[in-house]
Parts: sequence; structure tokens; C-alpha cells
Amino acid sequence: MALPRLSIKAFSQRHAKSVTPDENNFSSARALETLLLPYEVVSFDLFDTIVWREVALADVHRKTSEFADHYLRGDDGPLPQGLLLHSRGRYQDMLKQRGLAQNPPRNEVDLRAVFDGALAPYIKAAERRAAAVQALLDYEIETERQVLTVDPDMRDLLVRLRTQGKCVILISDMYLGEEQMLPLLEGLGLKSLFDHIFVSATVGVTKHSGALFAHVDAALGLAGKKRFHLGDNWTNDVTRPRENGWDSLHYFNPENEERKIALEAAAAIVPRPDRRARRDLLAAMGVDDPAQGTLRLMAASLSLFARQALSIGIKEGYDRILFLTRDGTLFHELADQYLSDCGALPNLNLPSLEEFAFSRRAGILLNYPETSAPHWRDYLQSNTQWIVGHPVSLRGIIKAFGLSPQDLKLTEDQRRVVETCLEDTRPETDLGLDDLISHHPALLSSVHATLIERRNRIRRYLRDIGLLSRDQKILLVDIGYSGTAAKALSEYMNLEDRGGQPVRGRLSLLMFASNRFLQRNLPQMHPRMALLPPLLIGQDAWRHRALAANFAWLEPFTVDRRRGSLRDFTRNAQGDLTPVFAPPPVHAQGGGVDRAALLAAAREIEHVLRQSPMRIEEANRLIAQTFTHRFSQPKAETVRSMEQVTHHAGITEVKSNDVIIPIRARHIISDLRHCLYEDHWVQGSLKNARLGWLTPAVNRLIGLITK
Repeated sequence: MALPRLSIKAFSQRHAKSVTPDENNFSSARALETLLLPYEVVSFDLFDTIVWREVALADVHRKTSEFADHYLRGDDGPLPQGLLLHSRGRYQDMLKQRGLAQNPPRNEVDLRAVFDGALAPYIKAAERRAAAVQALLDYEIETERQVLTVDPDMRDLLVRLRTQGKCVILISDMYLGEEQMLPLLEGLGLKSLFDHIFVSATVGVTKHSGALFAHVDAALGLAGKKRFHLGDNWTNDVTRPRENGWDSLHYFNPENEERKIALEAAAAIVPRPDRRARRDLLAAMGVDDPAQGTLRLMAASLSLFARQALSIGIKEGYDRILFLTRDGTLFHELADQYLSDCGALPNLNLPSLEEFAFSRRAGILLNYPETSAPHWRDYLQSNTQWIVGHPVSLRGIIKAFGLSPQDLKLTEDQRRVVETCLEDTRPETDLGLDDLISHHPALLSSVHATLIERRNRIRRYLRDIGLLSRDQKILLVDIGYSGTAAKALSEYMNLEDRGGQPVRGRLSLLMFASNRFLQRNLPQMHPRMALLPPLLIGQDAWRHRALAANFAWLEPFTVDRRRGSLRDFTRNAQGDLTPVFAPPPVHAQGGGVDRAALLAAAREIEHVLRQSPMRIEEANRLIAQTFTHRFSQPKAETVRSMEQVTHHAGITEVKSNDVIIPIRARHIISDLRHCLYEDHWVQGSLKNARLGWLTPAVNRLIGLITK
């Protein structure tokens, strides 16, 4: 890659030195003020004169094409990959040739017509196609705004000319029409500095043909007035205005010209030299930032997943995207933030983005059976043991299903029995299931009735939001791990089918990460429920399986600590069922990650991606690779940053758990086993104990045993 970079540098330097300064050229705006004093009208080119791009124009076009690839959908499915990138120039030339045959001829075309023609075979409805075209235009304008830099000397010159009472005009050969150029100029703080704006895409003729200068003269009645034009293109900005009675000078800034040529040459090379772009992205992700590096890298990775979830939801034609609480709500926030910043939001044809209140406990309650069901006892036994690690008993049932004495309809004697059972943890104060059935049937009946009521509220909630009853394609988005939400919903879908209530919805669960239990759940899915491959951490690579042994290092960044466990659903004033979250325990509120700081870091990284010449797929790979390597083979500063946060452990109840625990060299096997079973960060705990040199071997071992 070094040879292309050196060749580009040498070529751009030669070009920058090829223009000999003379009376036809200027390189500094400060040298113009005296020269322009006699002129009533002064006009300027825009691009590479008043503003310059930090990336090549080809990169701007490619970013728009990538956006179309990810966030637009044709009538029959995703658009062909690279549609706009491959057809844009060719179709633009074709439209120009068609325009030249008109009377009067048009030698310029509006980008709106180009995009419309490219999308027409794939989006038939004119109204929907027009919205897609506008979204692309808005996106490209926002990209231009972010990659353009205003020359401060030129801006100062414009201000002084306006102060002197001169008529200041912008004349640009540009495929973006005036309708698009005005918000771009507004965003750059330049709109108010021009009296008039003429854009070839709107007028229909170009500076290159000379006709645009003739049009300006006629439109403003400038014949006979002293007028001057300044721009960076010799033909368009010097020769043509002089042919039309204007005075003009060629703007040639060697430094700017060298940068532009280098960017354009690099953009034309495949594979392109991208070392600087990679370095800039890694810096934005904080790879060398001891204080904020962990948060910034996590922000980049979580934002990447949110973008990919949006892309899948749009390209695959989902009607709705539901973000599960409490972990999935962060992805909802990141998706909303990305959409609000992309510039194209008002005209995007998006699925409905909603939150879906669901949890492991809700999934278990959803399928809670009647006592007459043959599997009722087994259902209580297996789920109580799974959730709280407690045999089925009064204490185990109440803890597993999040009940309290206030939830139950009890006599005073029964209430005392329940309170004693919960306050005293001795086995002899508990009541086993057989004891409940034989000696306390009324108490068991009250517990059962309460569970049935909660079950029915969850089912009504699913019906109210139309999860299964509408003929829709729904994407569920969650941090994931094993797909237990999809498994619970699948069991209920099977139950509905058996009861003569066919499921109409088609559901897919998209996960950030998976663990070794995912394969166990896959065969238990209803035909209308699909588990999509996890996007960031899967089961194919040994390094991913080592990371997926537990997720104490991940959850502090994703969980919404403003909410405790999902407890129930209640009717609001409008009659809609809304989720009820238990207040998070005081001990679980501390040790969290600053959610606002994480969202701000994600926004900054998305801004860097917008300005980067890297292709988005390459940038996404770099983010994912850096993310998995950082947490599977952590550095000391990563471990230090994680010592201050806690993990919200527990299958249903919110409780704090240390991310990192001591590992003793003499007890390494038992301590590692404790790490795995109690959900602490294995790799970070090893590094913290100065046993990081063992991490590659431990990762390989975990990857092998979890294959």
C-alpha cells in the first residue's frame, strides 16, 4: 500500500506546482480587496473556491449509494447492491444528452431526475419513489455539510464585500438544484452572504457552456455593469465569463489543490490506501484513550448493531421493529439518534419503531398452565429451579414469579404464613408443593389465581399490541444471548394454534450476541418465529465463544438502570395496557454507565464515519474486530475502566454483581469456574490478577468446550 500512497503524493505535488503564478491567478483572498473595489457585481464559484471537501467527491457519491443499499427498499425487495454507484454517472450523461436535444437545449441535469430514473424500475409508485429520492438528496446534502470546510479568508472577503454594498452572487455548476443548495449554504453559514444564487441544475445551463453567465446577465440586468467572477476551474471560471463580458481570475491554492488531487486519486484506487482512515476511526473509538476508550469502543459497537438492525428491518420489509426492554431500549435510542442525524429521516419509508415490554419472567408467565394440566407440576418445578435455583415451594414460587403478600388475596392466617416463609430463609419455614396441595389448598389457590391473572394480562398486552394477531412481519431486537424470549413466544404461539387461534404474525429475533445455549433453543421455535444469526458475537469463531461464556463485561453498557424488573401490566387513562417496572434496588442503581455519555460518543463516531473515505462495510468490520479483540484479550486500562461498573446479574430480578473478581493463582481452576457460573468477566479477572498471559489459552479452552 505504500507505493500507491507515494505515487499519489508525488502526482498531487506535481500538479500543484504546474500552475505558474501570473496576473490570471490568485491564491489568497486577501490579495483581492483592492482589485475588486471598482466592481459593482462580484460572483463566486462555491466548491474548491469558498469551500473544500475533506473527502473526494466520489466518496460523497459512494456514501449516498451505501445509504440507499442499507435504508431503501424496492417493491420486490432490497435494491441491487451499488445501484446508484454504478448507474449515477451513466444515467446523468444520458439525461444531459436528452436535454441537449430539447428546444431550448438543457446541458445540465438535476440530481433528482437522476435518482428518480435509477429507482424507477424498482419503486413503481411515484409517491413512494419521490420520497425515496428526497431522502437520498437530503442524505447527500447532510454528507456535504459534514465534509465541507469553509475557507475563513474567503468568508471574510464575502462579509467585507457585502459591507461595501456590492452585489455578491454565487454561480455554481452543480447537479444539486437550488432547493438543495439553499439548506446546504444555510448549514455552512453562507446563505446570508449572497444576494443571488444561480445553480446550473435549476437553470438548466452551465458555466462550462457559457450560457449560465448569459442567463445571470439577463436575469439581473447586468449588461453594461462592471462585474467580476472568481473560481478554481480555468475554463468554467475564467474563459467562459470573459467570453461573456465579465472580468475573472483563476483561484489556485496549491495546498488545497494538492489535497483535492490526492483525495480524488486515492478514491480511484481499489484497494485504496486507507491507513489514515483506519487510524482516524480507531482514534475515534478511543483505542488509545485510557479514560474513555472502553465507553467509546462500546458506543461504536452498539451503534453499529442499531444501524444494522434498522437496515435489516427496512431491506427485508418488516412492518415493525420492536426493541425489547430493558436491554433493547438502548438500541432503540441509538437507532432514533442515527435517524435524526442522518439528514434523511422525514422521507424514509421506515417500519414502525416501538418498545416491547418482555422478560424471562414474562415469558414463563405467558405459558403458565392451569392446575388441571398434566404438566403443571413439572412446569413449576423446572422454571422455579431455573429462575431462582430453588426447589418448587411457596418461597420458590413467590420469588421466581415476583409476587409479594400484597399481590395475593389472603386471610390473616395465610398472610402470616407467607410473611414468615419470606422473612425466614430456613428450609423448615418453607412449604413444599406437596405440602401446599395437601394442607394449604386455599393458599395455593390464591397463588395460582394471582399467576393466572398476571398471565392473562401479558396475553392481553400481546393482543393489544397486535404481536401475533396481525398479518405483519415483525423484527424483535434485543441484546440476545440464547433466544429465550423467542422460545417463550413460540410456546405461546403453539398454544394459540392448538386452541384454534392461528397466529398471523411472522416474527424474527435479532440479537447482538448469542451464547452456547442458543443451539438448544433453535429446535423449539414455532414455524412463524425465526432466530436470525447474531450480528456481533456468534458461535462460529472460538474467540466469540470465549467472550460469550458470560456477558458481565457487556451488560453494564446496555441495561437501562432507570427501570427495575418488569413486574406486571396495568391499564392507563386511555385504557391501554402499559408495563409496570419495579423500582431498581438502591444497590443496583450505582455502578452504571453514563447513558448520555455513551449516546454522545456514538454520535461523534457516526460523524467520523460520515467524514471517512472508508467504505461502510470495511468500517463495520474494523469496529467489530476491535470490539471482540479488546474484550477477549483486554488491556490493563480496559480492566481498570470496568472496575468501577457493576453487572445487573440475575435471570429476572435486578441485582448488582461485580464485573471483575479476584483470581488466585493457587486456586485458578475453582476461581475460573466461579467466574463462569456466577457471571463475572473471565478475561478481565485474569488480567486484573496479572494472569493475562493465560488468557489466550483460557479463551481457546472455553472456545473448545463450548463448540
